[in-house]
Amino acid sequence: MNGQSRRGSRLGAGALRFSFDGVQYPGVVGDTAASALLANGVRLLGRSVKYRRPRGVMVAGPEEPNALLTVGAFPAIVPNMPAPQLVLTDGLKLTSQNRWPGLRFDLISMVGLGVGLFTAGFYYKTFIWPSWRVYEGVIRRLAGLGAAPGKCSLNLPRVEHIQCDVLVAGAGAAGVAAALAAQRCGARVVLCEREPVCGGELEFEAAAIDGEPAAEWITGALAQLVAGGARVFTETTVVGGSDTVVVAHRQPNGQPQNATALQIHTRATINAMGSVERPIAFVNNDRPGVMLLGAAERFASCYGVHAGRRLVLFGNHDRLYAAARRLRDAGMEVAAIVDSRIDTPASARPHYGDLIDAGVACYSGHAVLRAEGCGTVNAVRIAPIGSGGDSARNAFSVACDAVLVSGGWTPTVPAGLGAQRYSCGAANAVWELGAVLTDAHSVGVSVARQSAAAYVVADATTTHSAPSGRGDPPPSLAPFWRSASARDEEKFQFVDFQNDVTVADIRQALAEGFRDIEHVKRYTTLGVGTEQGRTGGVLGAAIVAELSGQSLASVGTSRSRAPFAPVTLSTLCADRRGLRLRPERRTPLHDWHLAHGGELESAGLWMRPRFYHRNGADAASAGISEAARVRLQGGMVDASTLGKIEVAGADAAQFLDRLYLTKASTIKIGRAKYMVLLREDGMVLDDGIVLRLAADRFIATVSSGHAEHLYSHFEFWRDLEFADRPVALADVTESWAVIAVAGPASRAALCSVLGALHSDAVQRLQHMEFAELPRQGNTLRILRASFSGELAYELHCRSAAALSLWEALVSAGVSPYGLEALDILRTEKGYLVSSELNGQTTPQDLGMESMLALGNPCIGRDRLTRPGLSEPTRPRLVGLRAADSSSMFLAGAQLTLPGQTRYPCGYVTSAVYSPALQQWVGLALVARNVAYHAELIARDPLRNRQARVCVTATTHFDADGKKMKS
Repeated sequence: MNGQSRRGSRLGAGALRFSFDGVQYPGVVGDTAASALLANGVRLLGRSVKYRRPRGVMVAGPEEPNALLTVGAFPAIVPNMPAPQLVLTDGLKLTSQNRWPGLRFDLISMVGLGVGLFTAGFYYKTFIWPSWRVYEGVIRRLAGLGAAPGKCSLNLPRVEHIQCDVLVAGAGAAGVAAALAAQRCGARVVLCEREPVCGGELEFEAAAIDGEPAAEWITGALAQLVAGGARVFTETTVVGGSDTVVVAHRQPNGQPQNATALQIHTRATINAMGSVERPIAFVNNDRPGVMLLGAAERFASCYGVHAGRRLVLFGNHDRLYAAARRLRDAGMEVAAIVDSRIDTPASARPHYGDLIDAGVACYSGHAVLRAEGCGTVNAVRIAPIGSGGDSARNAFSVACDAVLVSGGWTPTVPAGLGAQRYSCGAANAVWELGAVLTDAHSVGVSVARQSAAAYVVADATTTHSAPSGRGDPPPSLAPFWRSASARDEEKFQFVDFQNDVTVADIRQALAEGFRDIEHVKRYTTLGVGTEQGRTGGVLGAAIVAELSGQSLASVGTSRSRAPFAPVTLSTLCADRRGLRLRPERRTPLHDWHLAHGGELESAGLWMRPRFYHRNGADAASAGISEAARVRLQGGMVDASTLGKIEVAGADAAQFLDRLYLTKASTIKIGRAKYMVLLREDGMVLDDGIVLRLAADRFIATVSSGHAEHLYSHFEFWRDLEFADRPVALADVTESWAVIAVAGPASRAALCSVLGALHSDAVQRLQHMEFAELPRQGNTLRILRASFSGELAYELHCRSAAALSLWEALVSAGVSPYGLEALDILRTEKGYLVSSELNGQTTPQDLGMESMLALGNPCIGRDRLTRPGLSEPTRPRLVGLRAADSSSMFLAGAQLTLPGQTRYPCGYVTSAVYSPALQQWVGLALVARNVAYHAELIARDPLRNRQARVCVTATTHFDADGKKMKS
């Protein structure tokens, strides 16, 4: 059909061009991929998953099972886009799926010749001999739908949070009426519609509401909603949610390029998403040219596209006749109407007579037995119901190029919308327009009164009555699920079109003992495709009921799962990707670091300054400068990220004794102790300082990256062994900021900031003692402990007081330093940095024999006597220095004996350039049978480095600890 001659409610002015499988086609602004291809005479749009049978457009919504296309050019492609929802843009590149080498000639389609062999569950039975691996490569290449993208070029999706009292999903007649009723009762309303325009079936159904054309009433009602403060979203599908948060996916033009995830916080949700038209099972009902009746009407009204030139309509309700008149008025020839009901109801007779007069053959009590034609439909075979099937005596053919099928409608029931969900209109199995409007109005008022009780309008029901409407008559539907056929032809009666599930497959599943609908679903793959069984799910359940002698109600239907419509992973992730994949945690000093040149990077979940730009152009140079200044003068680091767990209760000391390698119960009040935790298998879990605040109260500090894990560890053992004892835990990590001040000038600077009133207390503090002092209305806890091996103090203050304390220290001449310098200082001192706690090291490996000698029976201690933990090749922590005092070696380098290139005896865990020692130093895990002072080779082939190193004691600087204890 010529694009210039087409007239449709969604078409705009102007032409565009697009390509499909490399061929250029014209389109009209507003066209979808499905409407434009049909208008250009293209009926073959894809192939099925299992048999690769040729398939065309079947529906006009996102539940389209056949016509799924890939958009774009590899590698930046988006697969599995439903053609009816994909609005064209100029130059759009579309590709068909599930075919090789081409759509018209597909080698794998020869599988279809063996339809009887590849029945339900064939893969469970066939691929067990000789081994699954023999078939795996081929199966994986054939499995799935479109190709996976090689990269993503989509714009970053937006996330918007919206508050409302009532969310209405669907903006057909029911949705608009319900939203209007709720708003008039005072509720805050959000209305979401998946299509580009509102109205639903009123787009093509001849109807009137409140005495005016339905389209005009919809326009006026939407204007009232917007004027009253309601938010109306089109091209937005409600896809899932919970009791209070519903997720809607907005995708302009049906393309994910500019998607938005709407997180709608609502008190109640009204499901007005209508219903999904059902197919009927007959032989070859999957051929291109077989389409649902409602889809054909939408294509004709909205896009001016004819489903075919000569049509046969097949169904089980009155709307066949009203639809036939509309299709004839649109310029299509209706050859026949095949009605499975024995008697045509009186409600259909006004249309019936006119159609008979126009030459349309109307067959009551008949069924379409099969679609005929090679590739696409060119005729149907019809027979009276109960005549014994397609016999030469009773069956006859009618020439046509399209079969429009309607087996009734299934109310839409989206999954995951929470408990406060209500349905109205077709989603509530109400079909006639007047009844739909009454039902929707009633539900809107009722839900508004429940969700917005504080400001609901008391007399809303008398001020505004339900709209009155007149459209198509009630359908008077009589269930009819499948046409008669010989048993060997049931394998061509398709139920799930995407996965090639047939009546024969369902019969076989029942014969093999799969009686529950969920089991039938999984065994046959009924309803597991992208449309989740919306077209064939109820049809499949009805056939299960028929074949097993049950009622449809007793069989039920399989459960659908969110998302209701496909959503890109990009939208689900939103901006949580790359470095933003995990939540970003910030210390109370975050903004100060940024404002003063701090180069922040992620350390676990925390953003911490690596270095400050004023001290060097990069981390290496700045870190050396900052570390040298700490040794010579002083400096401070933001240590607020330290995990802090408060343990309280009469048995708190005994609880910590059970967890730690050494006893907490021996710590005096006002003192602290370096302590180590073990896992149940004896490996070191973490280390830190434990402070005793009172006889029954402790603070345990743990590594920043282990804080959540350690709190969970504490909770587990409290609940397991101390459940009936007085022990309470609290994660107070974010309640207390920590500033570590270190260096020769640290004491003087701290006294200067705190003033004469508290300077005596600071000066009296001995190593591992702490004091609690008042400052600016808050408690300041000062612990004399060292991160760096220098005279140092940890200042624990409330988070709100951290900035003023930090700035006071800066004014007193204390310069900040970052993690790069901290790593240098810790490595110089031989402290554990992080790589040494790799989950594979024991206390003996890390030189903690003195702690073991105290004999505390903590968790994991009994596992340390295993023979393998004392083997000569077992690693131990040692120090390393460059043999020539100048060569560089880096963490991760493998250590070998001289002359040995293949078998390492250890590896470097930490390595830094020491400004205090003027050489490279490090820590390493090296086999016990390697002697101190031995010379090793640090081999680093990935970074093309090699250096001679000497094994030393772990402490490189201030071995006797005089500086930090002075």
